[in-house]
Amino acid sequence: MDASLNPMDVYVPGRGMRNPHLQTTRSRLLPPRVRLPEPELVLVDMPDGSGDRLAVLVNEGDPDKPLVLVVHGLGGSAESDYVRYLTAGLLEAGFPVGRIDLRGAGTGEYAGGMYHGGKTEDVRAVIEHFGRPVAVVGFSLGGNLAVKLLGEHTDHVVAGVAVSAPLDLAVSVEHLHHMAGGLYEKFLVHRLRKEALRRGARYTPEERVGITKARGLVEFDNALTAPRHGWRDAAEYYAVNSSIDYLDKVTVPLLLIHAKDDPMVPFGPYMSVDWDALPTTRLILTDHGGHVGFHRRGSAPYYVGVAVDFLQEVVG
Repeated sequence: MDASLNPMDVYVPGRGMRNPHLQTTRSRLLPPRVRLPEPELVLVDMPDGSGDRLAVLVNEGDPDKPLVLVVHGLGGSAESDYVRYLTAGLLEAGFPVGRIDLRGAGTGEYAGGMYHGGKTEDVRAVIEHFGRPVAVVGFSLGGNLAVKLLGEHTDHVVAGVAVSAPLDLAVSVEHLHHMAGGLYEKFLVHRLRKEALRRGARYTPEERVGITKARGLVEFDNALTAPRHGWRDAAEYYAVNSSIDYLDKVTVPLLLIHAKDDPMVPFGPYMSVDWDALPTTRLILTDHGGHVGFHRRGSAPYYVGVAVDFLQEVVG
């Protein structure tokens, strides 16, 4: 697939909206009102015997279009503003949509376990539950998961989109540790700690101590994510699950959208990829947009129209 940009791909932020930190935090400062029709709650049993279930909020659409599963980022949920923005655009275009709460996300009432950036088996269980053609759209860490899922040649998956995805987890975590005095990292660790210590979460007393003591993402992943999933440490977790190593295995249409000024995910890993060698993958790399921002005055974020147009083109 041609990786070059079309005129419609050019993102121009509104006046006074070039600051990447403003782009990244705008929805927290000015929460948007995105109205959606009432969804159907579908609970999908996880096949690992844990008793965990993933909540999927489903709105049906044109039966001839694939179901679009939307995966939130670290500390997010099916109700995150970016998920709702995209869902509104997809529904307007006729796509059926399923918004996934990963384990422990959202209310956390249906799962006592946890998710991570490469836990594709959980989303695969959701795909198998529906048993129909599916496109997967992931944001931030959910974008890493989406690319990895496509690279694993998952049945029923016909296309994917990743927005602001950290292709190299180790590089991204190191970047976060230093960016803005570590404020973004502190925010994420706070959200992770809140998720992990929620009521009903299944963690040992030792794990809870490690969660409470963690001050950075590496400490958190060393204390919980890595040992919980059989990895030696955070470094092995990052190495095994970084989607950059799955890009050349993707055989269905894939679109990646990323901003060079993203303060949370560096664009260096994007520049290290030979995109011309990936025939089904397309990259849109913009100068501005921040992290899952791409805001414009008076309209939905840029990624909404681009993602919807891409899916209309390749599977719609």
